[in-house]
Amino acid sequence: METRTIQSLVELDSFADEIISILPQREGANVLLLKGDLGAGKTTFTQILAKKLGVAEHVVSPTFMIMRTYEGHHDLCKKFVHIDAYRIEDISEVEVLRIPELFTETGTVVCIEWPERIPEVLPQNALTISFAIAEGESRTVTYGS
Repeated sequence: METRTIQSLVELDSFADEIISILPQREGANVLLLKGDLGAGKTTFTQILAKKLGVAEHVVSPTFMIMRTYEGHHDLCKKFVHIDAYRIEDISEVEVLRIPELFTETGTVVCIEWPERIPEVLPQNALTISFAIAEGESRTVTYGS
């Protein structure tokens, strides 16, 4: 696991570039598990990442819908999926939304906020990114497989 301090949106933007650079071309989706308290930066990071992966629409938190899908325009991302698992109360909801099927789709990037709510369906090869509020406006970010 690697750790760094992010002190501005410019640095968060650069961090998103770094994450894209380590995402492999692979069979199946690239899954990012975004952990952290409310306000720690998970949704802001997702918005920046989506834009860099060619998503033209403004990405909004899918808290009440649980999942939103966008079209991506990048070699790594033809489909961008943003999942907020905070409101999932039963694993059957995951199956109804067909979330595990997303993990098999090549050319898909899946960002999951609150992944600790659905651990039993998460792929082993997911990249975990943990955000923590630090001093002032800065954030501490820890990431790795």
